[in-house]
Amino acid sequence: MSRKIPHVTPETGREVPKDPEELRRDIEQTRRELGDTVEALAHKVDVPARVKESVHEGVDKAKEKAGEAATRVDQAVTRVAAEAQAVAGKASAVATKATDSLPQPVQDKVVLVGEQARRRPMAVVGGLVAAVVVVTWLVRRGR
Repeated sequence: MSRKIPHVTPETGREVPKDPEELRRDIEQTRRELGDTVEALAHKVDVPARVKESVHEGVDKAKEKAGEAATRVDQAVTRVAAEAQAVAGKASAVATKATDSLPQPVQDKVVLVGEQARRRPMAVVGGLVAAVVVVTWLVRRGR
């Protein structure tokens, strides 16, 4: 007793049709399913969309880092300004103490020079530069 075993495709588990027309319909159905599968895969691997998404993520991260850096700079500037103000206050206190220990005529001259320096700060800077140049010249000449 020989029994004929139907031919079954391993992918679908369906029996292969013997009728050519039925086989064509089966092939068309398989092509449609394959087309749908390829379309779904193409959507998943849409490189331009993924690149665009990555760029947006990178821009967002960069903006976040820039904001953090700006905050740190603001904090540092505030801290340095406070420290500079504290040093200026101490320097002013030391200058006042030093001035108070001078004789009155010298104190008057110091106050006058201070007022003139506030009115013409560039003249003071120029005088200091000239003094540094003269002292440097004298030191080098004495060698």
